[in-house]
Order: sequence, then structure tokens, then C-alpha cells
Amino acid sequence: MICLKNTEGIIKSFDAKSKLGNGILYITNLGIMFEAKMKGLILELPFTILRTFEAKKKNIIIMSWDEPDKSQRFSFECKVDHAKAVENEIQLANQEFASKTFDF
Repeated sequence: MICLKNTEGIIKSFDAKSKLGNGILYITNLGIMFEAKMKGLILELPFTILRTFEAKKKNIIIMSWDEPDKSQRFSFECKVDHAKAVENEIQLANQEFASKTFDF
């Protein structure tokens, strides 16, 4: 079960499949989470460390990030029904996050 922070809210959720199992990909106003059924929260990825996200095929989305204090890039791939729609939702949420976090 995911646990949201005080100011965090779910914007959209998608059924997803990864090598770690079937689950739900959540897009929140602060980042992305993947919760695997029967395993719980697998990934909590704040927008502050998210580097790339891309729909690779019509049903595959890949996200990459840098972990603090590590000189290595990590990635997470999952299958969803419409990867381009997921990519668009992440883009919108990330832009909204950036507009509230940084003064331009």
C-alpha cells in the first residue's frame, strides 16, 4: 500500500506490468510510484531525481533517474496499455511540479 506525503495527491493511475510483477503505476503531484500486487511499494521516484521518461513502444514506458550519492543511472521499465498517454501524464505532472517549485 502506498503512503502519500502530506501535500501529495494521486493525479492518475495505470495498470502496469514489470519484471517485478503486475501492479499499479501512480503519477502524483510529487513523482511516480509503482506498487506491485502482493509485494507492495517497489518504486518511489520523486520528480527531483527523475531524469528521463519515454514511451519506447505503444505499450512500454521507461523511466531513469540518478540516486543521490551514486554515480550510476538507474531505470525502470513497465508495460501499460497506452505508453504515450502515460508519458503525457508524467510530462504534465512534472511541468506542474516544476512551476510550483522553481521561480522562472
